[in-house]
Amino acid sequence: MSGIWKSAYEVIRYTDYSFFNYDDYNNIIWLKNKKKQSVMLINPEPLSEERRKLLSDNIFNRHHEFSKMAGFTIKNVRSYYRTAEPFKEKDKDDRLKIVHKGLNNFSNLINHPFYKMEMNQQSKKSDESYRKKVMSNHPLETHLTKYTPMTYLLLAVNLVIFLLNLFYLYIQSSLQVTDNLAVSYQAVANGDYYRLLTSTFLHSGMEHFLFNATALFVLGKFVESLYSKWHLLAAYLLTGTLASLFSLMFLQDAISLGASGAVYGLLGIIIIHLLLNKKFNYKLLVQVALIFIVIAVLSSLFSNVNHYAHIGGLIFGLLLGLIFNPDKLLKKWFFGAIAVFVIIAVLPVFFIQTPEEGETQAMDTEALTAIEEGNYQDALDMVNQTFAMNNETGLTYYALGSLYQHAGDEDKAEEYYDLSFQLDQQNDVIIKHRLIELRKNQQYDDMRAIMNQYEGDVEDPDLALIVEELDEIE
Repeated sequence: MSGIWKSAYEVIRYTDYSFFNYDDYNNIIWLKNKKKQSVMLINPEPLSEERRKLLSDNIFNRHHEFSKMAGFTIKNVRSYYRTAEPFKEKDKDDRLKIVHKGLNNFSNLINHPFYKMEMNQQSKKSDESYRKKVMSNHPLETHLTKYTPMTYLLLAVNLVIFLLNLFYLYIQSSLQVTDNLAVSYQAVANGDYYRLLTSTFLHSGMEHFLFNATALFVLGKFVESLYSKWHLLAAYLLTGTLASLFSLMFLQDAISLGASGAVYGLLGIIIIHLLLNKKFNYKLLVQVALIFIVIAVLSSLFSNVNHYAHIGGLIFGLLLGLIFNPDKLLKKWFFGAIAVFVIIAVLPVFFIQTPEEGETQAMDTEALTAIEEGNYQDALDMVNQTFAMNNETGLTYYALGSLYQHAGDEDKAEEYYDLSFQLDQQNDVIIKHRLIELRKNQQYDDMRAIMNQYEGDVEDPDLALIVEELDEIE
């Protein structure tokens, strides 16, 4: 019997089969696949032709009973044996098809490359340990063993964007990735709708990324194994995007990013699935509650926490959980869930308005005021928000230069001061800073050249004093 429990375990990992029954008298493992309405039997030894006939007759005669036990009408039964010489036999009637197949190696049990690799590798685990895993009826343990490629793909995309952001932040000393991908009210109002999605793959730091990646790994595997990889992809994209949109009804003065809106959405789907299938027990209820609490508490430790996105993600996840289970609901509840989903998804559109002219410069001025008061983090948040909505001006770069100067990076500060002057040579704040730098080096001709190009009236008193002093110098 050696190896059949590992075979069953790997089949469960890489297919939609799950444990059905164990015939300890004949040492046969029964697996079931609801999606294919199929049952698989894994036999450690070959059966004689007579015993195979008895097995087929038993399955035909108890078809209704076995279907009731499986929870679906069984249409196919495939019984596998380890044999020296391969063989194949078929029996069928108008309800059921039974195939007996002999294999010289159980690595050929299913056609999956990773399954074959696992089966061809020596394992230090005992058959008993595989038996416990196969026969486990705990939902979390069962679904976490599944091979879930879409979960891994979503994690990979999150990781690539996270590493790209780190490269720009610490190697290039640039906020380019955050500026281009994060979501903010003003950016979306100005038409950058793509940010609603891209922000769900963007993270602000290592702890933020690791926490969301861990939650996505656990909940993503659960949802993908319950439904399908396409269900998971749709759930992640929809709940993540709509959670960001939902939050804009309440959060209009900050940028937000992270996969936690989608994570809450996946949690909502799992809760509805457990409720509809009546799989809640005290132990599982406590575990799900702990997951929810841990996500809520740990996420509150990070900066740029968008709690409204969490709420929105959970709401959309609960509704998607209903939509994913049409066979468990009355039609009126199913279509009602779709209607509520659409209404809540569209509702934020009526609250988002294009910002009026002058709002961007007002934010730049507020950022400079925050710098003067020593509130550097607030100033940085405002600068980031301006970049996020693609409304940066010369004054925005001047504020960024000031932040770098206070951080002690003189080279970077000078770079942004120069850029601010190139973009706007009519702003009093920028001109004043430029003139002061030139006056230090007694470059009076350059100062006069700047003022000769200045078209407005000097309103800043400090700038007026510099101009007056310049006029007195021969």
